[in-house]
Amino acid sequence: MTNSILVIVLSFLLLIACTKPDKSILVREGDDLLDCRALANEFEFAKNLGENASSRRRHIKTLQEKRQCIKKPEISISIGVVGSI
Repeated sequence: MTNSILVIVLSFLLLIACTKPDKSILVREGDDLLDCRALANEFEFAKNLGENASSRRRHIKTLQEKRQCIKKPEISISIGVVGSI
């Protein structure tokens, strides 16, 4: 009984050790610690990532909005009337 449990546990650990590491670049460790300037640099760098560029840029954009690094556009409307007689 003990040997079979040991074999199962070792097999499970072996399978876990043989799996490929996740090479996802959508989220990097430490992204949430970056300041506004570093987030802007990461946003520009993400252009070079090929097919993953849009996902990474979307993630960085979300972090920038969360930190309020991006100023929302201010809309100003003025209406004037000019007349002469």
